[in-house]
Amino acid sequence: MVPFSECRNNLSAYISRVRETHHPILITQNGRAASYLVDVESLDALFDDLEPARDIEIARRKFAEGKGISSEEVFSRLHKKLLATKAAEEQPQ
Repeated sequence: MVPFSECRNNLSAYISRVRETHHPILITQNGRAASYLVDVESLDALFDDLEPARDIEIARRKFAEGKGISSEEVFSRLHKKLLATKAAEEQPQ
């Protein structure tokens, strides 16, 4: 935890520290949590981790609105495509 003025006055050092340790630094203003200083790699990894959860939530909402298809239908379609692919591969050329 670092006060804003301290972070501002030594920003380069704090950026280096965050990049090396991959540990975010909490920046305070007037004694209260205000922001985090985070390295790019850690933030990108966090976004990558959150994306599948976001996609699942979107799919759940669409399904609840009647805009999705059941897992049984998905597996049925995949099975049909697999059979068609196998049949095409077995055809003499």
